[in-house]
Amino acid sequence: MAVNHVVINGEPVVDLRNDTVSADKLLEGATAHDKTGAQITGTVALATVYTGSGAPAASLGSDGDIYLDMG
Repeated sequence: MAVNHVVINGEPVVDLRNDTVSADKLLEGATAHDKTGAQITGTVALATVYTGSGAPAASLGSDGDIYLDMG
């Protein structure tokens, strides 16, 4: 059972209810807790930046990678 807020002696010591973190805003593999208290794992993958001279190799991924021609 997830817990999204903890109150001790009438004072809130943890309160996730207004948090805005979600798996689609968190780096891939990072873990956190969303506003319900459930553990989430990030899904955002960063693009890889490649540099070179001339046309990029055909093997360069097409999944958001970036190629900068420095020539």
